[in-house]
Amino acid sequence: MENKQFRPGENCPKTGKYTEYSSKGKIILEDIDVEEGHRFPPAREKGSYYVEE
Repeated sequence: MENKQFRPGENCPKTGKYTEYSSKGKIILEDIDVEEGHRFPPAREKGSYYVEE
């Protein structure tokens, strides 16, 4: 089962650690703490997304 992808600026549905991936699926940054109800941080690369670890 594939993990749900979240875009920068979206509200976080669940507190946890997230990894940022490039549009090509390469890891940009790991262990990003985001709290429920807060927004995901700005992207470091165009087209990147976040996935819960």
